[in-house]
Amino acid sequence: MEAKKQVKYILAITLIVVSIFVIFLVFKSNQIMNNMNASESAPTKVLILTTDRLNDQSWGSLAYKGKILIEEEYNVTAEVLGEVNAERDTSSLVERYVDEGYELVIGHGREFSEPFYRIINQYKNVQFVTLHGDNIAKNLAVYTFNQNEIEVIAGMAAGLKTKSNKIGLIDAVENSHKDWGFPKGIELIDDSIELLYKVVPERTSKSAAKLVAAELIDQGVDVIYTKGNSYNQEVINYAKEQGIYTIGYLEDQSYMAENKVLTSVLNNVPMAYNAILEDFLSEEGIKFEKKYLDDNDGVYGIAPFGPMFSEDEIELIEEATDHKIPR
Repeated sequence: MEAKKQVKYILAITLIVVSIFVIFLVFKSNQIMNNMNASESAPTKVLILTTDRLNDQSWGSLAYKGKILIEEEYNVTAEVLGEVNAERDTSSLVERYVDEGYELVIGHGREFSEPFYRIINQYKNVQFVTLHGDNIAKNLAVYTFNQNEIEVIAGMAAGLKTKSNKIGLIDAVENSHKDWGFPKGIELIDDSIELLYKVVPERTSKSAAKLVAAELIDQGVDVIYTKGNSYNQEVINYAKEQGIYTIGYLEDQSYMAENKVLTSVLNNVPMAYNAILEDFLSEEGIKFEKKYLDDNDGVYGIAPFGPMFSEDEIELIEEATDHKIPR
């Protein structure tokens, strides 16, 4: 009897020990799983800086649209700050948000390229990216897009509609030295057409852009391609008053002057944000390079042509560029 009691006692102790061990394993497993789930569900924090206003219906608003897109598509939380003085504010803003756990900082424009380059060594675990720009480093990359193919189409559209054989281009940044598509498109129509290229001294100055447009019109221009983001509306409205054709930029701007806007070179800038986050969250991460996005990334296109074009003219452009013009 005594032996049986001892066996029962040993079995009971063993059962208790095993039960405690199993409970401990279950507890630790749950703890590990909870930690893994918490880690997986913790959103990536992204800071977006732009010098423009977020409600400007142009370049600045595209930063906000980029924020919305990446929050919808990825497990991220993004903060976008508008009207930032790139030279004065960048360093303090980056310091503040990095302290709050932000690990990806995007500058919405080339003006952040130099300010980022000056501070990146202070934040070696933070990834910096600018839309356009030139500075590359270990944790600083540039995402940009080459619109040559689309601008050939815009150039052909302008060439078909000029009567004075003078076309104007108002740019926000000096790009005349680069290999770009707009002049090529004009030449495909008529190589005797003159292109007058102007850069607005202050890219956000609507009044300066209007003065440039007036100067071009005084010189005989009857088509203007305006690439100024924030000043396009001013130029298009003025050109409409003067009876001048225009080509819009960034978005389909035909709503400003349906019978005077030939087409618009579209930039789906939020898709550049999509490309940045796709790379950042990949196993390889963002490469330290200047990455050129193309139509496969969905970053640009051409708007439908206006009612001033015949079907024959549209077909001519389609055949010359092998690009389907949206109707």
